[in-house]
Amino acid sequence: MSGYLYTVIWFLLAGYLIYVTVTRYRKPMMFVLSGFMVFLGVWELINALTPMDLKSGVYGWIYRGVALVVLVLCLIWYFVMRNRE
Repeated sequence: MSGYLYTVIWFLLAGYLIYVTVTRYRKPMMFVLSGFMVFLGVWELINALTPMDLKSGVYGWIYRGVALVVLVLCLIWYFVMRNRE
């Protein structure tokens, strides 16, 4: 049951980020974060609908790898923007 709750939360956050990105900010990093939230929502939905556990084994490493790549991109973007000011 909690898998569906996480799915709804990720999709709500993704929808909000997409809305804010399209209407206000239009920064490339916001598009990356919006896509990441969609990825998390789809991952949770597939995890809830299938009998496989997508957060363990090889699939868990893929999940963590994507999260690590997005985290590194966010940190790079943060330090680049911080040094511009």
